[in-house]
Amino acid sequence: MKTKSLNSKYAALRKEIMDKYGTFVILLAMMLVMTLIKGTNFLSLGNLTNIMRQQSVIGIIALGVMLTIITGGTDLSGGSVLALCSCVIATFAHGDYPLIVPVMMGILVGAATGLVNGFFIAYGHVPPFIMTLGMMSAARGLALIVSNSKPINGFTDAFNAIGAESWFGIPIAVWLLIAMTVLFYFLLHKSKFGTYVYAIGGNQTAAKVSGINVKIILTIVYTIAGACTGLAALIMTSRTLAGNPSYGTAYEMDAITCCIIGGTSFTGGIGRAVNTTIGAFIMGVLTNGMTMLQIDPNSQQVIKGAVIVLAVLLDERKNRRS
Repeated sequence: MKTKSLNSKYAALRKEIMDKYGTFVILLAMMLVMTLIKGTNFLSLGNLTNIMRQQSVIGIIALGVMLTIITGGTDLSGGSVLALCSCVIATFAHGDYPLIVPVMMGILVGAATGLVNGFFIAYGHVPPFIMTLGMMSAARGLALIVSNSKPINGFTDAFNAIGAESWFGIPIAVWLLIAMTVLFYFLLHKSKFGTYVYAIGGNQTAAKVSGINVKIILTIVYTIAGACTGLAALIMTSRTLAGNPSYGTAYEMDAITCCIIGGTSFTGGIGRAVNTTIGAFIMGVLTNGMTMLQIDPNSQQVIKGAVIVLAVLLDERKNRRS
């Protein structure tokens, strides 16, 4: 009996550790493998900083997508909304406007697309998959209209500095990702809003019965997701020195993958901001590692697709065991 009791306690402890720190374990394992293969070049400060800079855009989008998945929904419009916001930002990022204008325009346009998504999902009862799929197409079309189907450039030095400058050796984009991760941590774990989000994802009917205004919360969730994409577009536009209607292709899938790798469950009610950010870094390590191993881009897409399927399968297996 004592042996069975110890085994059950060990199994419970192991499950708790993997649920909380599984993403850390995966990240450390991947970094160890890449270090053994490529030596200290992989762990160089320059390479790790480059990974963090590259993943800051996806990481910020993923935080917003995480909210929608926790509520039991999803957001497939992130990549196209990124392109739209980028083109709008680029339109205002020249000398005729102060820096605050392109910054706010990107975030506001992103929030507006999220508001439309949230309104029709919450009040029109349109399934999140269908609504955000429609927005994905509409936003891409609007990006082409705004940009006249070509890149927009010619920005001010102040705007370009957002993507180029560093504080204490860390790019501004990475600081923004860290700040957003901290903000989402407090939003989800230290506020009533976070409690409502988890409750809706756990059981939407029970949440309604308990007095939670599900429609308002869902609308806010998708608006926040859109605003996150607008912020990500600001970083990308400044870093690449152009607004481009072709930006963001397949970014929505990368963002969802970051969430699932980070332990966010497609069934809703489960998700952590820190783990999602680590999930983004894991994807960055994977991409960087494949590039260092000289795997061609087409094969990289196949591998990423396999990672998405594997992550979903593991999530389903975990849910069945629970």
